[in-house]
Amino acid sequence: MAGALSADRGMKMDNDVDELFDQGLDHFNADLYNDAIEVFSDVLKMDPDHPDALYYRALAWFHKGDFGRAIADFSRAIEKNPRDADCFIGRGEAWQSKGNLKRALADFKAALDIEPDDPDYRQRVEDLTDKF
Repeated sequence: MAGALSADRGMKMDNDVDELFDQGLDHFNADLYNDAIEVFSDVLKMDPDHPDALYYRALAWFHKGDFGRAIADFSRAIEKNPRDADCFIGRGEAWQSKGNLKRALADFKAALDIEPDDPDYRQRVEDLTDKF
């Protein structure tokens, strides 16, 4: 019986996290980046390894022009899932916005290594390579 109770608690927490994440996504999609960051931060308090909350909080930081925090969240997301090409692209864009083209190019190449058939990733690599 105790095991069933604890399993139900875990399901309740998962539902709460999912609902909260959805609220954050609604804020993000409405360009309410401060609200989105606050909600995604709450999600991460409940589930520190939530990869989508990290990703979208990073994007919200990016849209606010806080590239340092965006890079930090993208980096954490990459640590959790090193095969997430979108996180490398996001971090690369943040590095590029900060003027660090070498790091941006390294991240764009990492994304292309993960998804070698993606024409957008290939174009990003070619565009930055031409600047060197």
